[in-house]
Amino acid sequence: MASGQFKKAANRPPFLFPVARLIKKRQWVLNEILSDHLTAVMQKMCVIFTASICLIANSGCLVNDSLIVPKPGWIQRAFVPRPSRLAEPGDRLEFKRVARFRRQTGEEGLQKKTTLLQEGDLVAARLRKIEAGTDFFLKWKKYAAGYTFLKYGHLDLVIRDPGGGDELVLFTCNGTEGVNIKRQLKDLGSRDWDVYRTKDWSRIDKERLLEFLRISIVQEKGGESYGDLSSLGFGNANLKPRTQEDIGGGYTCSTVIAAALYYAGMELDKTRGSSHIDLVTPKQIVTSKGRFFTVPNSEANSGL
Repeated sequence: MASGQFKKAANRPPFLFPVARLIKKRQWVLNEILSDHLTAVMQKMCVIFTASICLIANSGCLVNDSLIVPKPGWIQRAFVPRPSRLAEPGDRLEFKRVARFRRQTGEEGLQKKTTLLQEGDLVAARLRKIEAGTDFFLKWKKYAAGYTFLKYGHLDLVIRDPGGGDELVLFTCNGTEGVNIKRQLKDLGSRDWDVYRTKDWSRIDKERLLEFLRISIVQEKGGESYGDLSSLGFGNANLKPRTQEDIGGGYTCSTVIAAALYYAGMELDKTRGSSHIDLVTPKQIVTSKGRFFTVPNSEANSGL
């Protein structure tokens, strides 16, 4: 019996079974790798396809600032007179683009363009759609949502540093720090941006503006105070504050600037309705006409 088994084993090709098992195992590993890779590729393709559909065919009511896409806020604003039409000619205002910066110009270009900035300028930032869409859909970075769907994804107001001196700083609201004036002009190099300016900035009540800054910064501490619902077009903050009690929370970069300007004596046509179901975007602010109006005296000394 033992000799028969020995003869059968002697007739087998050398290493037949070990080699076959090794080849089979390698084929299995290769199939698993290809399967996992194909699954990952298909997932990315589905995400890209879905993102493309959203970008091309979204309704626009909440995530688009195109003029040809209907917005819920249009209905309310249609029944509210435009402030610029009611104002005397000398009180009317509008913003005009006076400069722009593109990142490919580098540090030298940034320094050249920031020297042109003045107090009261609006700096509207943008990113290329492919760049922003990649960060939003594939890397799930929340900051990129506005840059993906809107012409401008962020807005800053250039003001004189309330702490003293002639240095210019940027007033805004973001999802990291809430309402703040922490950024300086030299920090503008990470985005492309356009600068919009209105005439007669000196007509703004600066005491009231600083009062709004002081109160909103104290109340809006940290990113948790950012208006996530407002950024989607729901539950906007009070865009027409008249007293200190009216300065609430839940701002975005656009709504906090609109509210600050109103508190200081500048009313914009495109935020006249104070709609709670309307996406207030940077483009709305910088393309809006409006009027200067007289505001009450500051309720308190403005010191930060």
